[in-house]
Amino acid sequence: MNVLLAESIWNSLEVIKLLVGILGPITLVVLGFIINRRLQSFEHLQWASQRVVEKRLEVFDKFVPLLNDLLCYMTYVGAWKDIEPPQAVRLKRMLDRIAYVNAPLFPPEFLRYYNQFIEQCYSTFAGWGRDAQLRTKVKLRQEASGDAWKEQWNECFCEDQAVEPSEVQKAYSAFMKYFAESLGIGVRMHDALGRTPDTNTDA
Repeated sequence: MNVLLAESIWNSLEVIKLLVGILGPITLVVLGFIINRRLQSFEHLQWASQRVVEKRLEVFDKFVPLLNDLLCYMTYVGAWKDIEPPQAVRLKRMLDRIAYVNAPLFPPEFLRYYNQFIEQCYSTFAGWGRDAQLRTKVKLRQEASGDAWKEQWNECFCEDQAVEPSEVQKAYSAFMKYFAESLGIGVRMHDALGRTPDTNTDA
């Protein structure tokens, strides 16, 4: 009986040793497969994240010069005299197109900050089929243009809803701060723009 029990135990141990010998390599293969899949998934996410950052930077490069032109016009800064009123009105369509086409690349707050800035610059209730109007006073612009001023340009303005340049600047700074930080590369507004936007007027 003891001999039979000993043989049974011996056979069981041999089977276990055999199974361990077989399962060891299989386990390593399975673990290797799982780890490899995880690494591939991580690399894919890393690549996708990098592509999103690259696209956001492309948007930033296209967007910022136009935003700066609008800021200059609305706050009488820099080359604002070189921008004619119809050009300033067209800027909204150009900016809206960039903002809304690329909005999926950014967090939801992107459009909220953008629209807060745009609402300081334009009145969009001029009537069906009519362009948005600039929420700024006309007098300084007429004086700066002199004889070059065209009477039809007056229709580009909604003077009774004129916004103070300081309010435009505030909305711009808030949007640019969020925009720069949302690029996903640890950029702050000051780093992205090189300096805080100039608020000195050049009338």
